[in-house]
Amino acid sequence: MIEKLMHKSLKSLLSFLLLVVSSIFLLSASAEIKVPSPTPYKYLNDYVHIISETEMNGLLSIGKELEDKTGAQAVVVIINSTNNVPIEDYANTLFRSWGIGEKGKDNGLLILLALNDRTWRVEVGRGLEGAIPDVLSSRIMESVAKPSFIEGKYSEGLLNSYSTFCDHIAKEYNVTLDKSLNISEKNTNTIKSNTGTKVFGSIMLGLILLDIIFNRGRISFSLLQIIFWNNIFRGHGPRGGSSGGGFGGFGGGSSGGGGSSGNW
Repeated sequence: MIEKLMHKSLKSLLSFLLLVVSSIFLLSASAEIKVPSPTPYKYLNDYVHIISETEMNGLLSIGKELEDKTGAQAVVVIINSTNNVPIEDYANTLFRSWGIGEKGKDNGLLILLALNDRTWRVEVGRGLEGAIPDVLSSRIMESVAKPSFIEGKYSEGLLNSYSTFCDHIAKEYNVTLDKSLNISEKNTNTIKSNTGTKVFGSIMLGLILLDIIFNRGRISFSLLQIIFWNNIFRGHGPRGGSSGGGFGGFGGGSSGGGGSSGNW
């Protein structure tokens, strides 16, 4: 009798915990993420105004040459903060909203810098995941960009890392960039991960396993259905931004969620 009562109590507690944690996740996932409209400069969208004119011109010339020769679009976005939205979610939403890269080829790349949060994210389109795997994107940011960020030299760090990314993309298309800075990379395989995200994922996994053991996974199955349909409807929003002139608009590309994140 006592054993059955304890089992029932544990089952109820598990259901409550899973619902609470999942509700937090769903509220975060379903919250509307507001992203800015692209600027006329297309390849550089500096909403904080920290990039010098010299670095801006250098970055724009590299980005235009890359797109002219390959069709790929590499974009830098600088904001103050993601306003408590995980930078991975913010970058993915912005990437899809603007439609970076060519439609059907998904050959876009986004470097997002949240200045006040002191975090960065590299988001890679599906079509470039072979040229820019997660390990490489992390290595470039950690070895090329981060040392400059730490010293407050954001223009330098972004231009050098941008040129390096564009070189790797150009290599995938068997072309070379005349405007490239030919930055040498340090050989380091250090990958920075989001500890909070990993802890949250571990908690969710543990609760789901307990739900399967004690409740035959009923709650988990229902929540997965909700998450699935929520993502389906979120994915049907407008895609493919316009930069309002200047260098032209984006092509309607999409991201598969590949890339890397870090801070300084």
